[in-house]
Amino acid sequence: MLIINEELLAIDQAIDSLVLHFLRLPEVENYRLKRQKLENTRELQELLLEFQELKESYDKAKEYESFRPDVRDLKRQVLRMKRQIDLNEVIIGYRQAEFDLQIILASLGEEVAQAISNQIFIDTGLPLAPHKPHHKKGDTNIKEKMSHD
Repeated sequence: MLIINEELLAIDQAIDSLVLHFLRLPEVENYRLKRQKLENTRELQELLLEFQELKESYDKAKEYESFRPDVRDLKRQVLRMKRQIDLNEVIIGYRQAEFDLQIILASLGEEVAQAISNQIFIDTGLPLAPHKPHHKKGDTNIKEKMSHD
């Protein structure tokens, strides 16, 4: 059962303060602007919808690719359109803003985890960040280590 005391209220206030601080960061505002631009660029939204439909068509037919040359052509179309989308300036700006937020959130997550225990590993999902291998059985995770102590 959860006991509400001064420490819990202090943690709750610290969380609220952290969230407010985070939402005021210039990177968050930049992300919001880039996302709004992405959502309001009509040509890009049409291209994304067209890509989604083309990809769904390919996904339905891809198991017949070796028998039907038209499916191979469909795959080429999907890849061409994907490249066109990936090279779009609005998409590039949005992804960069998203990545900037991911770096900040990863850093916050690591700081919070380290404040609790240096045994906690946070997989940030960042491309060059360290990744921890999957747990093996026996004395490799925090619960098991604590139960042996």
